[in-house]
Amino acid sequence: MTTIDKEELGSLIQSEWEYLVSQKGEWSLLEGKQDMEVLEHVLRCILHLEMTKENPEEFKECVKVQNPDGGWSKESHTEKTSMWITTFVGLKLCRGNLIIKDPGIQAAVDKTLEFVLSMQEEDGHWSDPEWSHLDTTCSVTCFLTIYQVTQDKTRDERINKARVRGFEFIKAWQTDSGLWKDDTFHPAGIETTAHLMQYTLVPAYFMDRIEYAGKMCMSAADSMVDAQAENGSWDNENTDHTMDACRNLMLVSDTFKDKEKYSPIIARGVRWLMDIKNEQGWGDFPDEPSNVERTADGLDTLLKYRRYCSGKPMSDFWAFSK
Repeated sequence: MTTIDKEELGSLIQSEWEYLVSQKGEWSLLEGKQDMEVLEHVLRCILHLEMTKENPEEFKECVKVQNPDGGWSKESHTEKTSMWITTFVGLKLCRGNLIIKDPGIQAAVDKTLEFVLSMQEEDGHWSDPEWSHLDTTCSVTCFLTIYQVTQDKTRDERINKARVRGFEFIKAWQTDSGLWKDDTFHPAGIETTAHLMQYTLVPAYFMDRIEYAGKMCMSAADSMVDAQAENGSWDNENTDHTMDACRNLMLVSDTFKDKEKYSPIIARGVRWLMDIKNEQGWGDFPDEPSNVERTADGLDTLLKYRRYCSGKPMSDFWAFSK
């Protein structure tokens, strides 16, 4: 049986955060132009570490680089809006502003909401030329959910209808294996499935009381368990996809009250991530140099695992409930 010592976990969390702070020039807008995807990964860690109050400017600076249409570009200070980046920056600002309470941030996320709603396609999906329709759509449904929860607008029918249409689009793409596969982006389906379960299916269950969304989640969870390698990793030792799989199973097993079944699977995945990491940080695969985005993903996984082991609701960590 895989065991992870609480002290070891806590020490590693502290060490990885210190490493990210030391790399601030690679993610903070206070230090210059940045990759917004990298930044939003770090903002998630700040939220989970409950350090938002100490780092309000990291959130406020995002408002300064918002595009006129209400979105954000992958690279700050460029004009090509990315739907995927927009939604994930937007939801971090929604969450951060629960603490910061800045009028500028509030205006920014309200503008983002209107932009996002205006861009939904006829069949319910959202598009981004650099991402699959599945991943892009699930990122939007996640933003809409977190906007509603943080703004106390869970009964807003305009938003509910848009999100449910996104769910209906995604539902139709689940394969007989229980996974969602995209031949162009991630053929194995591990990362795509992990994203869709967390960001679309669980909100459909929480927000809309769609019971079969839970059944779809558990079917997909079992397929993900079957795809785990003997060493605990997923997708040919892909650290990113292993982190996604672990986090997803934490949320799903906690939400649907089946932690006893999935806890050993999750522990094996987290243990593998801890064993193969660099002295500080992670690369995209074992033995690759550390990068900030993957390190933030790894820290996020450890923080969520610590939460998972504490018995506190995991939905709070995704901001799907208060």
